[in-house]
Amino acid sequence: MDSKKRDKILKAAIKVFARDGFFNAKMEEIASTAGVATGTPYLYFKNKDDLLISIFEEEMVPIIENMRKKLSELNSAREKLTGFVNFHMDMVQKKPDMAQLLQVELRQSNKFVHGYSGTKFKEYLAIISDILVQGQEEGEFRTDINPTIFKQILFGAIDEIATNWTLSKTKKIKLTDSADQISKVILEGLEVK
Repeated sequence: MDSKKRDKILKAAIKVFARDGFFNAKMEEIASTAGVATGTPYLYFKNKDDLLISIFEEEMVPIIENMRKKLSELNSAREKLTGFVNFHMDMVQKKPDMAQLLQVELRQSNKFVHGYSGTKFKEYLAIISDILVQGQEEGEFRTDINPTIFKQILFGAIDEIATNWTLSKTKKIKLTDSADQISKVILEGLEVK
């Protein structure tokens, strides 16, 4: 299989899914946008759901690598937590098509909602729990907070703000301001008293 052609199809699908929405997107339109024959996407992907999940899995690889690299430049768990929130919001703001896809359209896929094992998503969330554990081990954060629950709480807050921003027509809210607020609230709850 031609990896360049596959990549063109993935990039075209991001545009089409972001523009038309998952339900309204047609494989034929994705093929046309990619500049390939109508049936070509089916040589690489079983269906629209498979294509969407492939985009998610593949796009998460550089996102995770970039996040880990940026966090490795920070020292304390406090800095890393704030960094995670800021880096995530910055990514959403700089890549609106991907944000639309990840924040909104992915949730429209029945296969994703009901059958996705979430390997890359779990890996991304594990970064959050690793930050908490570091802070607990170093005495920065309370030890009575469960890392599994914490990563869901923090990501839930980030995800809600990012989704609202993605759906907003005006984009009046600055995601950096939101990131600062989320970090402040979370860090105050984590403080050792």
